[in-house]
Order: sequence, then C-alpha cells, then structure tokens
Amino acid sequence: MSNKISVITVVYNDVKHIRETMESFFSQTWEEKEYIVIDGGSTDGTAEVIKEYADRLAYWCSEKDAGVYDAMNKGVQHANGDWVNILNCGDYYFSDHSLADAIRNCDAGNADIIYGDSMKLRQGHVFPFPSSSNVAGLEYRPVYRHGSSLVRTQIHKENLFALDKKKDYGFALDWYLIYTLYKKKYRFVRTDAIIEVFDEEGMSNHPVRGEYLNYKISISDGFRIGKLVSFLTKVMKIWLVGSPVYSGMRKFVLGPLTNSILPSLPWCVRRFAMRKLGMKIGKGTYVDSRCYIMNLNKLSIGKDSHINRMVTLDARGGLTIGDSVSVSHGVMIMTGSHDVQSRHFPVKFYPIEIGDFVWIGCGAMVLQNVKIGKGAVVSAGAVVTKDVPPYTIVGGVPAKVIGHRTEDLEYRCTP
Repeated sequence: MSNKISVITVVYNDVKHIRETMESFFSQTWEEKEYIVIDGGSTDGTAEVIKEYADRLAYWCSEKDAGVYDAMNKGVQHANGDWVNILNCGDYYFSDHSLADAIRNCDAGNADIIYGDSMKLRQGHVFPFPSSSNVAGLEYRPVYRHGSSLVRTQIHKENLFALDKKKDYGFALDWYLIYTLYKKKYRFVRTDAIIEVFDEEGMSNHPVRGEYLNYKISISDGFRIGKLVSFLTKVMKIWLVGSPVYSGMRKFVLGPLTNSILPSLPWCVRRFAMRKLGMKIGKGTYVDSRCYIMNLNKLSIGKDSHINRMVTLDARGGLTIGDSVSVSHGVMIMTGSHDVQSRHFPVKFYPIEIGDFVWIGCGAMVLQNVKIGKGAVVSAGAVVTKDVPPYTIVGGVPAKVIGHRTEDLEYRCTP
C-alpha cells in the first residue's frame, strides 16, 4: 500500500524561519513525499527564499489569501499524496526520520488519522509535549498537536478547515476539524513517534482562551454538564500551575521529597507514594532507595525490573523502562542537556526508551533521545549516544556494537 505524504507549509512574511522549516522537510528520509508551500504574498524576502527551492516543490504560490486556514485549504486541494501533514513555518521535524517513524510505528493500514508526540520550543528551550493514547479524550479537547498528525488526503479534501466558523472558533479551527473527524467516527491511531517541534510562541499560545475555544467546539453538537465541569477544572489547573505557590510546592514535592524523605521509608510505602506522585511502577519492580530521580511523574518502569543503588534516573524529558530490565550500580540515564552552540545555552529535553530484558552495566551512561531495543546489553562504562538495536551488545565511548545476545530470553529481575 502506498503511503505518499503531502507536506504543506503556509507562511506569510517569515523570512527568518522559512528556510529552516523547508530544509527540515528535505532532510526527511521517507522517500514517498511531496512538498507544497503556500505563501500569503510576503514582502520581506520569504517568497525569494521559496523560489530557490522551486524545482523541488510539487506546488507553490505567493498570493494574498484569507488567512492561515484558507492557505491550508489551498494546500490540501493541491495535495496528491495518500496523507496530508501540516508543517507550520517556524516549526520543524524532530528528526530526519520523523515521517518514516510516523508511518512505520503504527498500523497505518487501519488508520484514517495518524497522530504522535511533539516537542515544544519555548524561548530556545525544548520540552516534551506528549500525545495521549486515549482517543476518547477527543470528546473534550485535543489529545495531540495538529502538526504531529497525518490525515488521509481524500478525507481531508472532503473535510477542509471550516472558514465559515472562523468568527466563532478563531485560531482553534484545526481543533474543530479534528473534533469533526472524531464525531464522524474516523479511525484515529496513535503512532510511537515524535513528529514535530513547534514554537510555543505561535498564534495559539493563549491557554485559557484556547481551553474556552476547545470547550465551545466540544459542545457544538450539544451541551453536556460533564464538558462544562472538565473545562472549569482545566482552567483552574492552568491558573494554579502558573502561580508561584504551585511552582514552589512542585519543587519541594518532586525534589527533596523524592530524594530525601521517601528513601527513608520501606519500599512498599515508598512505592505507594511514588505512584501517587505520578510515577508508573509495574508489579515486582524494585527501585533502590539510594537512586536519584528527577521528575518521577514522567518516569515509567514496567514489571519485574531492578534499578540498583546510586543510579540517576533523569525523567525530565520522559523516561520509559520496560519489563525485566536490570540497571546496575552507578548508571546515569540523562534526558536533559544543553545546546552548546547557542549563545544562550538553552536546555533541551528529549525522551529515552529502554526495552524489555535490557541489561545496563555498572557506570554506563545513556544520553537523551536514545532507544535501547529489547534484549540489548550496554557494557559497563559505555556511553550510549545513539539507538541500540534489539539483542545487540554495545560497549565503549561512544558505544558501538561488540556482540549479539540470544533472543530466547525469559526471566525476571529481582532484588
């Protein structure tokens, strides 16, 4: 089955970012793709940059339009692929294989809309923006970022952005489209992929107003008291999270409480408290009291795994550890880092995924944006900077494949 992706970028007077966004598309390893760029008649040099790529574009134009959603509709109407993805100017793909991951990491053949995770760019800093696997949540609000989705082209052409609703829903017309597709019972499938990095400073960076528009859209087919309660709860949470009181309490709960108070408690009590604070811990798993954990609410560990003493678990960017995983003494797993080439030295958080039956040896280090495949072994003292294939043994600095492991594995890690 063909999976050609039509990527659409709309832009107006953004010469500062258009080249980076376009290069992000051309860097994609997925070969079945086409690029459509719709410019709203820019006068700042944007159109001149687009012209440089004209022979590599399926379609482009530079002319006045009725706004961003009108431009998107124009792009959709020119799409000839099987899927449509919207890559806003100023945004870019998370990696060179984001589109490939989006298609390959899910059952695309049984999907009408594919959606995945995102990363959020805030004043140069990059933070995780995960999607939800709970598709039913679309009854209330978006569960993913619009740019991190692929929509069947024919479905999108039959369901364009509703320009007649612009006065009612403003910058939330993309959510209105998603809600419409959900109510029409199209098939939404989550893919295990981070697709885009988006700039939080975009036009929709108004959380309370955004939630209000989400609510208006969610009751566009009828009022529900549950949706009103959900809206009010969400707004209260937004105000609370933005308060200095919450910030101070959060630092206390996720810092000293996690690493100073809880370690003095028996494991059964500590495990209960950690779960209540948001950490996911599978049955039979043990985390030594002498470990150091950052943001345990973004840490997930499967069943029958053993995290030994003096291990650092940095979950600020999202850390997932599978079943029957053994993490030896003194291992450091780090999702946080900095952009050393930037004059402002911004922080960047990227997730780490560790598969089932992985063994990480003493003193090893696993750095951000890495996936360690099922059954892999990381030798003592190794520094992992790239993905590790399943059932391989890696060692050295940086870690390289030095052997292969049997795939006939069946055991549990116990303390």
